[in-house]
Amino acid sequence: MTTPRPRPEVDALPGYRLAQADVAVKLNQNECPYDVPAEMKEEILQRLRQAPWNRYPPMRAESAREAVARACAVPPDWVLLTNGSNEAILALVQTFAAGGTVVLPEPGYSMAAPLAVVGGARVHPVRLREDLTLDVGALARAARELDAALVFLASPNNPTGQAVPPHELEELLEAFSGPVVVDEAYWGFCPWTALPLLERYPHLVVLRTASKAFGLAGARVGWLVAHPEVVAAVAKAVPPYNVDLFGQAAVEVMARRLDLVGERVRQVVAEREYLWQALRGMGVQVYPSQANFLLMRVEDARETFLRLVERGVLVRDVSRYPMLENCLRVTVGSREENEAFLAALRAAREVAV
Repeated sequence: MTTPRPRPEVDALPGYRLAQADVAVKLNQNECPYDVPAEMKEEILQRLRQAPWNRYPPMRAESAREAVARACAVPPDWVLLTNGSNEAILALVQTFAAGGTVVLPEPGYSMAAPLAVVGGARVHPVRLREDLTLDVGALARAARELDAALVFLASPNNPTGQAVPPHELEELLEAFSGPVVVDEAYWGFCPWTALPLLERYPHLVVLRTASKAFGLAGARVGWLVAHPEVVAAVAKAVPPYNVDLFGQAAVEVMARRLDLVGERVRQVVAEREYLWQALRGMGVQVYPSQANFLLMRVEDARETFLRLVERGVLVRDVSRYPMLENCLRVTVGSREENEAFLAALRAAREVAV
């Protein structure tokens, strides 16, 4: 008897890794710095108390889906709730691209390529432009030349933070007729969205998550927005009862409180601009961002990362990504967290000198 071997392409994947440290200021996972208010937690808990825990949750999270659909200004049958947006990515690959090629930007969202491989697709990365913006023309050319099954991109892109301008996204949709998946994980912090393009482009799929703008990273809920025929097809690749009682209750409550979500988003955007200006004032090369994080380039990313940890601040070292030599990514935190990060960075640079 021998231990079963995985598929070679899965065996070759490095697996998801994230540096961990016991620190006071955690700015490495692009989480919302503000917790759900106590009164809303109580409303979520009240729903859970009233729900029968011995029964499966609503199979397709119908009530939560309706709330999300209203928040996105689309009919409910245009929405599919998933166990985080990663489940949506995997299901899209399994539905449309297994055995085919997925074209995506590099560097980009770190889980997109592994999920495509696990879903049975080949991956063809397309490098960003030198200024770290997405080269939509190159994505379209690669998709046509390879007869790609699916194009995936994140807007804003992670870890670079820059969004695809609507007119460039429209050019891609005109140039490629296959599924185009736009991951809008950071939708709340960006001044534009791909949602209005859905009316004219039935091959567009927009992904979102409750982890960032909603501040529900602990709930693990995402959703896709697409034409009903696309939603129905992808739903076949998603297990029933995929979103649990807590996730359904939490996302429904937050989706009905867009006023609160909007206020928290405005706070994060204001802190992002404060942090961006402060870093520039320190002489740090920092890239424009429409997300809730900033990408910066330092003299020695690994040494700076370690010196920040020594001072109680954890950021994300992305310096091994293509094109991102000596780059760190920092999540926008509260003012207190941002000040602690800036102080730690100043001290780290003084030691370096």
